[in-house]
Amino acid sequence: VMQEAVKNAAFPKASVAFESIGFVTRDRLREHLACFQPHCVHVCGHGSKQGIELVAPAGNAIEPLNSQGLAQLLSDAGIARLPLLVLNSCDSAKMAANLAQLGFAAHAVGVAGPAVDSQTFEFAYAFWVTLLKSGAFTECFQNGLERARRQRNDTGLVTNYKGFASDQ
Repeated sequence: VMQEAVKNAAFPKASVAFESIGFVTRDRLREHLACFQPHCVHVCGHGSKQGIELVAPAGNAIEPLNSQGLAQLLSDAGIARLPLLVLNSCDSAKMAANLAQLGFAAHAVGVAGPAVDSQTFEFAYAFWVTLLKSGAFTECFQNGLERARRQRNDTGLVTNYKGFASDQ
């Protein structure tokens, strides 16, 4: 979704590097953050009230990563503050709010409750296309919300996005 958004945005493509990793363990995420030093982090995957779900080191189980754990990984990687953190997974709003409140993200997005896959894809696409065109968080967030809400689904659920800005 994000690669498609980058491809369709009207700006110099050389100014954006997109890096995707899958089946992420805590150690792999730490190494990737340290190596890539991202300005924005977008997590799309499963989440629960315990945190975003990573693959356990043995590779045969799920390990939750809470806001303190992600803050520690960012610190370990030498990242003091992200301009933007998007947690596009179930039950991630509290984690996004905590990371913004702790000052690890100037702007953060999370989902309150369950997330519908088709809506998360639509939100991400509209959010990133708008960000790459205008750079204004509020406009990106609103466009993402509008596109996600237009997406029909069989469950009747609506993905409830929340946006947060750091006071720091």
